[in-house]
Amino acid sequence: MKLTENQQKVMGSLVSICRSNVVVYRESRRHLYLDQLDKLKRGDAASVFGSGGLTCQVGYALGMKSGSVLSVFKALERKGMVIREKDRGYLCALYWWPVGLAAELSAELQEATNHD
Repeated sequence: MKLTENQQKVMGSLVSICRSNVVVYRESRRHLYLDQLDKLKRGDAASVFGSGGLTCQVGYALGMKSGSVLSVFKALERKGMVIREKDRGYLCALYWWPVGLAAELSAELQEATNHD
């Protein structure tokens, strides 16, 4: 699927942030890390809340305004490349997650965890 330069940058940053969010507690809070692995096993929809990237995180990483990042996320969502957490009924930032990343990370991190 053809992506614009901005879409490629946003997608790359989102993947990087999500990867980082999943392993942030690996060394310091093992039970939280294992909870992240459990979410990954359940798939993308289970992983998005708390493990996904926020619009402002991606914007900060890329030096873009949040509004610009949000419009890119919505375009990527229409293309089926990202999902967002379900609306929680009040105004707050929503997490975003690349489709297919949970399966990729689950296999990768499960193997690494088995070797620990």
